[in-house]
Amino acid sequence: MKKLISTLLILILFSMIGWATTENQDVDDVSGATPEGVGWTITLTGVRSDTLWQSDVELWKSENPLVSIEMELEKKGVTNLYSGVLLKEIIALVDDPSGAMPAEFKNDLWTEGYDVTLTASDGYSATFNTAEVSPEDVLFVLTIDNESVPPMIAGNVSGKAWVRDLSEIELSLAPVDLTENSFMFELEINGINAAYTIAELEAMDIYVEDKGSFTNSHDNTTDSVYGGVRLVALLSEHMEVTEETAIKIIAMDGYEMSYGGDMLLDQADGDWILAFKENGEYMPEDPGYIRLVKVGPQNPNITGHVSARMIQKITTEGKPFENFELMIVQNDKTEVFDRQTMQSGIITNKNRVSYYDKKSEMNIEYMGISLWRLLERPTGYRAVTIEATDGYSITLSNEQIELNDDVILAMYTGDDELLSDNEWPLRLVWDKDASVVPDGIKAVRNVVKITLVY
Repeated sequence: MKKLISTLLILILFSMIGWATTENQDVDDVSGATPEGVGWTITLTGVRSDTLWQSDVELWKSENPLVSIEMELEKKGVTNLYSGVLLKEIIALVDDPSGAMPAEFKNDLWTEGYDVTLTASDGYSATFNTAEVSPEDVLFVLTIDNESVPPMIAGNVSGKAWVRDLSEIELSLAPVDLTENSFMFELEINGINAAYTIAELEAMDIYVEDKGSFTNSHDNTTDSVYGGVRLVALLSEHMEVTEETAIKIIAMDGYEMSYGGDMLLDQADGDWILAFKENGEYMPEDPGYIRLVKVGPQNPNITGHVSARMIQKITTEGKPFENFELMIVQNDKTEVFDRQTMQSGIITNKNRVSYYDKKSEMNIEYMGISLWRLLERPTGYRAVTIEATDGYSITLSNEQIELNDDVILAMYTGDDELLSDNEWPLRLVWDKDASVVPDGIKAVRNVVKITLVY
């Protein structure tokens, strides 16, 4: 089913990512690797690995014309006009262990000096040291005298480094080694606390390496070989994992995601693992040091938002895992958001309100996502209908909802506890001091459906 495009999903899947100087280039939801494209490719190797596609560069240049650079350069007595982008913009993709986007060129590393080895498609290679040349003087060439050429290197650098038909760029920066890292992964299971280093996890007999893949919101699929420990086996050392089990994964940046035992125990196509190696290399802090993936001989595929990254801690929740579905209807299209999808967007936004409950005459704190943020991308609708499990509904004008952070769809109370059974799974509430209270609004419990009215 095609995804209803919304800010919620964009935030969940971390797709508002870019290059060194833009925030419009899509990258992989979890790993930060650029998705597959078309045309020539160049393998990039540094503290992390990536692949540069011709279509990546063309899109980048079309959206950011200021990154295009021209240089009049002389070689063997002939002067030509070379055009492209500075090599440093390409290197920025793999000189940072975080793999974060937008990519940020590490000028200090360049100045300190490391080797850059350039390899052509015919096997010819040349190496230069960055300390010997300015990053502003080395050009990744795409045209000569306005005529397209296969990618090459040129500039105020040794002539040997003018490598044509470039196929690989390799930096002498060492990949991340986490065997001695001080990072500790924590378990808090039914009152039992345990902590492990990466090295301790890798030494366990439940360590496995196998294939896995995930697909992001742009339908781009990334395949890798991951190494890590089987999650169910690790949990089973401290608890009994059943279909009713509920665990919470907490990331280093505070992001949270809940999982049910029925999902974790489904091993028909592979095992859920806490992965800290990707293609034989330890993962950096982002998207590592640890992230949740599914692996197996069948190369199981999962959606990006269930692959939690930067995992710091796993705890058990106080009650069995209970899933739900929120339907969002837009004309003839219906999108279904499950609990994990909603949780991702809510934890990312954390919109909080203090709602005045007339029945109890008390102010009650709620946390969720603003209704307008959930529905930001669809256009042209004049109102929204909010419907509960028993069929009760209200309709609100979009004019009074748009940009109104005081009207939220709550999944948690103010202390970040899930809603009670009589409100579950979601409740529409608004702040008692809201500057705009939509006409006809009422606090709707048990919300399961939103319909856009045109």
